[in-house]
Amino acid sequence: MLNNNFLLQLIRNDVSGSRKKKEPGRIGTIGFSKIYINHIYPIAVAVSLAFSFLGIGFILIAGHLSKIDTVENIQTATEQIKFAIEEYVGKEFETLMTAAILVKKNGVPAEDNTDKLTDRLIMASFANYNAFVRVGISDNAGKAIWIDKGGIKHREMSDEPFIISALSGKQVITETKKNAVNGMDVNFFAVPIIESGKNNVYGVFFAANPEDELRRITEHSMYVGKGICHIVDANGNFIVKSNSPLVLAQGNNIFNLKIPLDEVTEHSIRSDFQAGRRNYLEITFSGEKRMIAYLPLNINNWFVFYAAPENLVSTGANNITKGAIIIICSAVLIFIFLISLIHRINNTSRKALETVAFTDPLTGKHNYQKFLLDAKEVLSKSRGVHYAVCYSDIKGFKYINDFFGRDVGDRLLQYWSDFQYEITQSGEVCGHVYGDIFVSLRKYHSKQEIETRFESTARRLMVYPETFSQGYKAELFGGAYLISESEGNLELSDMLDRAITAQKEVKNAGGTKRLGIYTEEMRKQKLWETEVESRMESALENGEFKIYLQPKFDIQHDNSIIGAEALVRWESPEKGLIPPCRFIHLFEQNGFIIKLDRFIFETICKWYRVDVLDNDVPRYILSVNVSRLGLMQPDFIRTYMTIKDLNAIPDGCIELEFTESLVFGNHKLFQSIVSDCRQNGFLCSMDDFGSGYSSLNLLKSIHMDVLKLDGLFFKPCEDTERGQKLVKNIIAMANSLDMKTVAEGIETVDQVTQLREIGCNAVQGYVFSKPMPIGDFCQFFRQWNRNARPRER
Repeated sequence: MLNNNFLLQLIRNDVSGSRKKKEPGRIGTIGFSKIYINHIYPIAVAVSLAFSFLGIGFILIAGHLSKIDTVENIQTATEQIKFAIEEYVGKEFETLMTAAILVKKNGVPAEDNTDKLTDRLIMASFANYNAFVRVGISDNAGKAIWIDKGGIKHREMSDEPFIISALSGKQVITETKKNAVNGMDVNFFAVPIIESGKNNVYGVFFAANPEDELRRITEHSMYVGKGICHIVDANGNFIVKSNSPLVLAQGNNIFNLKIPLDEVTEHSIRSDFQAGRRNYLEITFSGEKRMIAYLPLNINNWFVFYAAPENLVSTGANNITKGAIIIICSAVLIFIFLISLIHRINNTSRKALETVAFTDPLTGKHNYQKFLLDAKEVLSKSRGVHYAVCYSDIKGFKYINDFFGRDVGDRLLQYWSDFQYEITQSGEVCGHVYGDIFVSLRKYHSKQEIETRFESTARRLMVYPETFSQGYKAELFGGAYLISESEGNLELSDMLDRAITAQKEVKNAGGTKRLGIYTEEMRKQKLWETEVESRMESALENGEFKIYLQPKFDIQHDNSIIGAEALVRWESPEKGLIPPCRFIHLFEQNGFIIKLDRFIFETICKWYRVDVLDNDVPRYILSVNVSRLGLMQPDFIRTYMTIKDLNAIPDGCIELEFTESLVFGNHKLFQSIVSDCRQNGFLCSMDDFGSGYSSLNLLKSIHMDVLKLDGLFFKPCEDTERGQKLVKNIIAMANSLDMKTVAEGIETVDQVTQLREIGCNAVQGYVFSKPMPIGDFCQFFRQWNRNARPRER
């Protein structure tokens, strides 16, 4: 756009130049007037046309820039609300897990023991110091006790989906339900009660929060009172519906509009919901443009759905349009004046909008969006300066709110925010994300400097007067990602993700260290896990998981083969042979181990039917491992029995191996499952006995067929004789209980000789054979049976 002063000067110069040429006489003056008039019209027309075109161009450009800003602001607001919801749900789960830890020390109260003071105090405490309207405990059979405004109640809740999910080891938040006591809309949270270090779910701690707690977070947006924000599921059903009068939908579904969407738009939204995609779009409703953004939550299949009328977030563009119309219809000088006025108004509006959009309402300092903008600008100019992206939160901040009150918690955050700005040096930025989470961009010269600076600030938080005077030390945990000049196009959000990864690692590790620094090993492990998770489903479909068998030898009867253990290997076309230690633990974390367990069992049964039973090969026992997650599935027994029956496997041919830790997870449940397995023709083996949780007393009530001694028993140690005496007595005890004993991990002939002498039935290990593919095992079995078997190699 042409500079206004330049245009005025251009007009003045043209007029003054004309006067100098035509001023000598009266006629000259008239001539000058005519020439001036002749010139002024084209100039005026030219200026008007120029301003018209400039005005139109300005409108288009301003509209485009305004649209970009609007889209970015709405998407940013949606991301902030998503982050807030996930943090809120995570904190609630932390609270319930704390309660579960307290409950597990006392046991789940029975119906005939409702006066048990400790448990009532636990539930009452959580009900009184939280927003919970109902707090309860369920045992693993679904019998529940809870406390609410109606007092203490008992009820059978075994058919409640959230109880069932929590009993399977999951943390659960439900859709909105009606509270039977007061008709209030609530969301149930439930967590498993797990015995420490033993991975056994023997109950559920649950609580109900008013729906308004979630709604309070959704209504906290950068256009408070103007935009609308819902939480919906993948089918468009409301989980939390905004109370704003601008709500478009009616009823219980986002697609139930007074004026239906066009088919293309509705199909696009539904497709995004089903695929878990984020998106942004515009719709016209009752003649008004609405701007919509939605993205998936990492909670169930829920989405944040955010919308606002376009005219509420693009006022500056509307003013510019009106001003342009005035410009086109007005004189040149007035037009210039209006352009100047609109420019000032636009700047004022932008500053006001930025103040609302980038200021955290609690601390009064910069919020997460402002941090991202400032950090990107700093990094774009950071030539030769080393920066670290830092992420931190306060351990147990939820408890500070609960025990000291929300006002104390807010003042603590304000105090901490003020201190963050006090220590912020030139060229550094920081921001408050949500709750107790802060992010910052700090300069450093060495890794030691970052650690020292963090520890110093953490000590400052620890002595916050209002909590420290009561004997409570607020602990700060943080993660840092040291930015390298070779990062390339790594986004700031990715850097923050890495800082969060480092923080979680040090936070979960315990100990005195409070700052984790992201390392190359963390990156490689994360990349490996991501790659494995992206390929595990297709690998199973493509047959990349192969069954290996390791024989078991009867050392009391000529070292004959009496069975084999089924093991899994991943033969990847790209990575080659991947050992189970690289993927089994990850599969146990993400739940894929259930599919893998069942695939191995079904494959083994089919092979045993065809290659052993149908070919009159002497029968032997095949052992199959069962994971903790697989065992906890409600259809475990039914599924395994169905596969066994479909392949007509005789009783006593399949042995299910359970790890020793499962016994301690839930003794009664495990006892029941073992009993069911044996009644349905399976042999049962306790695997890894002695790996860390051994209790000989438990064997008297759990009738196992086989006891497998862990290889740790046979590793060289300082007191070998003492270890041999222990093994000898365990074998004698197992024999007295009619249990066969198998020693695994045996590598030397001397070990075989010693085990034979003390009465061990069988061994498994490299002394005889390593694990081998099924085809190789068949050949090995035939050759071994044909030859005399005195060999111990």
